[in-house]
Amino acid sequence: MSGSVRTAVALWRQRGTRSGGERAFTVYLLVLVALVAVAPVVRAVWLGASGPGGLALFADPRTARVIALIASVVWAAALAVGPSRGPALRPPSLTYALGTSALPRSRAFLGPVLAAGFLSIGLWTVAAVLAGGSLAANGMASADAVVGFAAAGALGGVVTVCAWLLGQALPRLALPAAGLVLGLGVVAVAVPAASIVTPMGWVGAAYPLGGSTSALIPLTALVLALAASAPWLLERLRTDELLAQAARADAAQTSAAGLDLGQAADVYRARPAPGRRLRAIGSRGPLWLLILRRDAVGSLRTPLRLSLGAAALALAGVLAAIALTPGAPTPVLGAVAGVLSFAGLGPVTDGIRHAASAAADVPLYGVTDASLVAWHALFPLVAAIALLTLAAGLTVTIVAVASGASAALAAALVALMTLALRLASALKGPMPPALLAPMSAPMGDPMAGVRLVWALDAVVLATASGAAIVLVPAAPVATCVLAGVIVVMIGVRWRSRR
Repeated sequence: MSGSVRTAVALWRQRGTRSGGERAFTVYLLVLVALVAVAPVVRAVWLGASGPGGLALFADPRTARVIALIASVVWAAALAVGPSRGPALRPPSLTYALGTSALPRSRAFLGPVLAAGFLSIGLWTVAAVLAGGSLAANGMASADAVVGFAAAGALGGVVTVCAWLLGQALPRLALPAAGLVLGLGVVAVAVPAASIVTPMGWVGAAYPLGGSTSALIPLTALVLALAASAPWLLERLRTDELLAQAARADAAQTSAAGLDLGQAADVYRARPAPGRRLRAIGSRGPLWLLILRRDAVGSLRTPLRLSLGAAALALAGVLAAIALTPGAPTPVLGAVAGVLSFAGLGPVTDGIRHAASAAADVPLYGVTDASLVAWHALFPLVAAIALLTLAAGLTVTIVAVASGASAALAAALVALMTLALRLASALKGPMPPALLAPMSAPMGDPMAGVRLVWALDAVVLATASGAAIVLVPAAPVATCVLAGVIVVMIGVRWRSRR
């Protein structure tokens, strides 16, 4: 960071200068949270990873191919997210001051890119150490192999942030590049001989069970080439795009701070651009078919958002199938599948949100509110079940993790439960004023936690639903109870929609 940029950032930070006591309290709070909340979670994750379930997952000979596929998905997602929110992001006022100055972009916006890079490297390295450490703790891998895989993870983190920056600097190439990366990942998994020439294959080849450290050489060369291109990519950033991304990020943070997570997500909802000539409204046919066509065409007009949603749904199907493998951490994989399915349904449930909004007012379309919601649920229902079951079936075919029928059934149930949660979220409405009032209790005011649960109820239920569905043979009652809770929630919100 140059002197001019450092001075500008220092002046910006002085607007909220804190006293020594406030800083000490912040440090105390962080240490307390780390000891009370973070440390037990870290210990539980390590015990699960190094236990029989985690060992069965990490010791599987097909794990290297799964890692290659995960790397391709992460890199493709980084490319796709870049045009909406890239790593070169500062607050709006600071972005305007630096973006309109004579300072080169490679100096003015290098700081946040480095911060994002350190975070990405840290996450990748922790994941690699967790997998490698599980094998080493059970005597299945040497320390050198674990260190080599951790290095591959760190290099994968650098590739991630460079791909993220590439998507921000070259938004028109982001979607084609993401598709290319996903295609390479599929090739690397389906054709093992081709993995030696793909970056995601190099990451998978460094897995401790393979014991190949030679894959670090081409991966390091790729990282050096991408890092060398970072200054050029930073210079390609446009001031208007930087300001737009900064404004969106600030608006999303404001909404999230007020626990209005739906509004925060709406900030990043893509504007319909391509496909405007496609007719969304037909003149013939039954009304339910016209609505189905309208929802399908509407989703096609935001292809990047639709692609991300489809990728999330497909990954949810993959995880739902893998979760049925004997010895796998079934609840964890199922929970992640539920969250991914809930998130992936966002781009295809705009019609449900519109129907819920229309149902809260006087009828406008000459049909009942229930019929309107049901017809708008057809497209996401078909799309979600098709994508999840297809992904689960392909996973069973490629890696033979479970029976095809059980994997398809689990994927379909995840799609149904998360779609019901999307409907419940659409009918949710604003936060009740009663939740804003304080309440005295022996342990303090619990209303902050209640408000947080209210804001995250759909995500929490999606997590629990995914975990329960993959455990249906062992605990069918839990799935039935969760389904009943979701049905009751929809019924209560439907009655109070007006």
